[in-house]
Amino acid sequence: MSWMIYGANGYTGELIARMAAAMGDTPLLAGRSAAAIEKLATELGLDYRILDLNDEIDLEHALTSVDVVAYCAGPFSATAAPMVAACLAAGTDYVDLTGEIDVFEAIYACHDAARAARITLVPGVGFDVVPSDHLVATLVADFPDATEADIAVVSRGGFSAGTLKAALEGLVLGNTIRINGALATVPSCHASRTIPLSTGDTTVLSAPLGDVSSAYRAYGIGTITTFTEFGSPRSTKAGARVLGRAFAWSPVRAAGMKLLSKTIAGPDDHTRENTRSEAWAELRDSTGRCVSGSLTVSNTYDFTARSTIHAVHRLMAGGIPYGAWSPSQAFGRDFLTTIPGANVQRGPVQGRSGR
Repeated sequence: MSWMIYGANGYTGELIARMAAAMGDTPLLAGRSAAAIEKLATELGLDYRILDLNDEIDLEHALTSVDVVAYCAGPFSATAAPMVAACLAAGTDYVDLTGEIDVFEAIYACHDAARAARITLVPGVGFDVVPSDHLVATLVADFPDATEADIAVVSRGGFSAGTLKAALEGLVLGNTIRINGALATVPSCHASRTIPLSTGDTTVLSAPLGDVSSAYRAYGIGTITTFTEFGSPRSTKAGARVLGRAFAWSPVRAAGMKLLSKTIAGPDDHTRENTRSEAWAELRDSTGRCVSGSLTVSNTYDFTARSTIHAVHRLMAGGIPYGAWSPSQAFGRDFLTTIPGANVQRGPVQGRSGR
């Protein structure tokens, strides 16, 4: 069986390609940047194909030759839809690295279409959703009546240009949370919490993360707020307001995105090897009882590469249900613990009685 990495010229796509090649996999490398894709494919001894997402016929034809596509070309809000449509037409399984709520919602809405096409769609197979999805699944198993969740992720070691682009897009759109099952827009960084992590108590601010969709999709938790660490809460809130207003103007946003592509290289090998990322979640029920837990994994980008390859291998092995799923729905709640090199360490589970 075969698979494709689309967006292999991006920071995370290239990392996945290099890791897969080192493992003996032979994915087809694809993307729009001919020079970068050809150079990487030649170095790794892999086949490649230059594909434009706007060429529906060529894209669908290319997908008929592979069983799974790992889609790595963000911002996913602007690019994922044509790839998902092509996968549905070609009968090709799909995973991606998105953390964007609108993309999760759009892909989950394709559940019936995916079942009819006999394929599996699993958005968000990297950090943050795989660790947080697993953590929520673990807590829900012993706390099935949860109605609310606060979920936080902390990524250390720096960011790629693609990650920062998605974050800036989020500033323009504002924050999104879920209240009683419905999505709601609130100001950026509208809430804060101090949470216990392995490095000590950490203050996190609300931010739009994929768990707003995945935790609802998988476990029916109706009220969800997601958080992450930005640095100084006070300066972050002020900066978010300024950047949000500036990036709402299209020319400024376009210039900012172009600048990020040119100046942000992403964390180097040494940084990735020496930093780790964390997830924390608290679930509450209608009586006020709550349970919380945390876990630590390897660096965000190393983890994402390993998790993506493992998800692809699981799909190629067969036995995964057709439809659109969260990672724990597709691969089981213990998927995280089966990822080679994920370096999972669990924090203590803590409970508190209700009123």
